[in-house]
Amino acid sequence: MKGLLIPTAYVLFFSLLIGCGKTTTISSNMELTGKWQLDSIVQEDVIIKKPATTKGVMDIGLNFKEKGELEGTTSTNILTGFYETAQQNTIQLGGGGTERAETSWGNLFVNALPNVNLYDLKANKLILYYDNGNQLIFSRVQ
Repeated sequence: MKGLLIPTAYVLFFSLLIGCGKTTTISSNMELTGKWQLDSIVQEDVIIKKPATTKGVMDIGLNFKEKGELEGTTSTNILTGFYETAQQNTIQLGGGGTERAETSWGNLFVNALPNVNLYDLKANKLILYYDNGNQLIFSRVQ
């Protein structure tokens, strides 16, 4: 009897996982795939615009690749990692890179990125939400 209970529990769990579409994880989202450049950050209803380009400072951006791969640039560093999206516009980002010599703009981005949990796509704009409604607002590149 005990030997039958464990396989039955696995079948039941797997059936529930498949049957409930709202929890199915999608490794990538074709509309999200591509390069995005950070335009502004909204923190506590204050809009912080992208500063003027400075020599030696990169544009901050993310490149969502197929199969859940993620690449990005901060103001002075490179990021690599992964992303996963699910229904209801949830998103999980992970990965890392160095944080050497970041500008204040770069630090805002680097500190916000691990807390992103929702996204929204609108007419070549990507909004990543974090920490109770704060936003990273990107424009599609290319």
